[in-house]
Amino acid sequence: MRRAASAASGPEPAPVDGSTTETHAIRRYLLPSETCAIAVRRHWAIIIGPLAITVSGIAFLALLLWYFTSANLIVRYGVWPVGTGLLLWCSGHILTWRNDYFIVTDKRIILATGLIGRRVNMLPLTQVTDMSYRRSPGGRLLGHGTFVMESAGQDQPLKEVEFVPRPDAVYLKVCDQLFGPNVD
Repeated sequence: MRRAASAASGPEPAPVDGSTTETHAIRRYLLPSETCAIAVRRHWAIIIGPLAITVSGIAFLALLLWYFTSANLIVRYGVWPVGTGLLLWCSGHILTWRNDYFIVTDKRIILATGLIGRRVNMLPLTQVTDMSYRRSPGGRLLGHGTFVMESAGQDQPLKEVEFVPRPDAVYLKVCDQLFGPNVD
């Protein structure tokens, strides 16, 4: 029975060179006939903003606790819910980042985002008319870039994909899927 269920779901995708995600994490997004070329989690720099806000907020709350005497009950007991809220907010951003995937297969480009509300955007490789990527100075320093894809349609959900790690290698892999490995 177990063998029949696994055979019905198709072959398991093999681990991919250059991928930074586990195979089981992306399996649900792949068609049985697809081959995964690369699957990466978005770059960790995407959570720098929430981390900086949380650390600054916690430092400010600690300063409030230190500055005001323990007799000030509003500050003393008001700091804890605010600090807890900051930590939960930051944790949500980290968990969302851990569940964001940029996947390139032999048939399409997929961006899966979200933690509670999941959003999966897809662009068939045959629809891609132009593709480029750019790297800001910060992106060059940290190792991420932004992919810009053009297709024949007006509204496309995958026009820009930010915080793609190792954009040089990912770009070459996408070009390999678009044009084939033996392009001169």
